[in-house]
Amino acid sequence: MNLKGAIVIAFSGRKYLMVRHCTRAWEFPGGRAEGNETPLETARREFLEETGLEGTAWKDCGTARLITGNLALFTCKASGRPVPRAGEISEARYFTAPPIDLSFARQEYFQLLDMAGHQPKRKTDYDAASRDFDSMRGKTATDDYWTEAIMRWGDIRAESKVLDIGCGTGRHSLCVRDRSGAEAYGIDYSAGMLSKANAKCPGTWFRGDACSLPVPGGTFDRAMLILMLQHVDDEPLAISEARRILKPGGALLIATVSHSRIRRHIARFFPGLVKIDLDRFMPVPELRWHLRNQGFTCIRQHIMRPAKRTETVRDITDRFRRRYISTLALVPEKDFERNIAVFEKRLRETYGNSVETDLEITFIEARKPD
Repeated sequence: MNLKGAIVIAFSGRKYLMVRHCTRAWEFPGGRAEGNETPLETARREFLEETGLEGTAWKDCGTARLITGNLALFTCKASGRPVPRAGEISEARYFTAPPIDLSFARQEYFQLLDMAGHQPKRKTDYDAASRDFDSMRGKTATDDYWTEAIMRWGDIRAESKVLDIGCGTGRHSLCVRDRSGAEAYGIDYSAGMLSKANAKCPGTWFRGDACSLPVPGGTFDRAMLILMLQHVDDEPLAISEARRILKPGGALLIATVSHSRIRRHIARFFPGLVKIDLDRFMPVPELRWHLRNQGFTCIRQHIMRPAKRTETVRDITDRFRRRYISTLALVPEKDFERNIAVFEKRLRETYGNSVETDLEITFIEARKPD
C-alpha cells in the first residue's frame, strides 16, 4: 500500500496537539518521508520539527485512508509548551476540539481521533430525562438570577428575535420571553424535551442538531447556548452554526462551567463525577479562543454567583439520587447506590449535617461583526 506520509496525534490528557500551517490551516502534525525513513521515523521527525517536542509512549494505529491519500497514523503523549521549529508552521496549540478552519475534510479529523482511541463524550438520554426534568428542578430561587443574567449579558430586548439552541423544556427561553417581551424560539435534538416545551407554549419550538441548524443564515438577533456545549462533540461547529444564523451585529451568549468550578463543587465528593465533567466541558480559555478564531468580537466573560444557601446533607443526597444534573445520569447504574453512599459519607465527614452550597456559572458574550 502506498503511503503519502505519516501523521501524529499527540495527547496530553484529553487534549491533543494541532499545528497551523502557513499556507493551509490547522492540522495534526505530520508530513512526507525523507530518504529511507520508516513511517515511525517520519512521524517522530515531523513531530519534532512542527512542535519542538519529542513525545513519549509512541503507538502505531495503522493506516488512515483519507480523501487525499493514505497516511500512517501514530499517537504519542506530549507535555510542555510546543514551539515549532519548521518555518511552514506558524503556531501549535493544545485543543479538546478541532478549530473550525482545518486543512482537510472535518469528518476525517474525527475519523483519525477515533482510530487513535479518543473517546467521544458520554451522552445523557434526554428523551428519558424529559419525563421528570421539570419536576426535579421546579421553580427555584435562582430562576430570576438566570433570567436577569441572560437578558443583561445577552443584550436581549423587546425587539430582539432570539434562538435558544439546546432549549430543553424551554425553561430559560420562556422566562426571558415573558420578562423582556422578546420573540423567542427554541431548538433541541430531544423530541421528549421539545414535547414538554410545546405543552407550555405551542408552536415556538423545532427539532434539530446544534451542529447543523435547520435555520437560514442571518435570521436571529440573538442566540443562546445555555449549558449545552458539553453535550456535543464538535463545539466549534456548534459555535459556527450559531454565528451563521445570527444577523450582522448579532449577539451570542454562552453559559458554561469552568474547570476550576468543577473541581470545587460538592460533586467532587461523588466518585468519578469530576472526571466526567472535566471531559465534557471545554476549558473556558479554549472556548474564548474558538470564539476569537471564528471572528467574534467584543468577547466578555461574567460570573453568575447568587447568594449561598444552607442545605442539609440529606436533602443534597436526595437531590443527587434523583439525578438532578445530567452528569449523574452518566454514572453506571451498578455503581450508583454505592457512590451515593460514599458521597453522603464524605459530605458528613467534611461538613457535618448541613452544607453551605452555591451556584457559579460562567457566561461569555460575543458579537458577530456588522
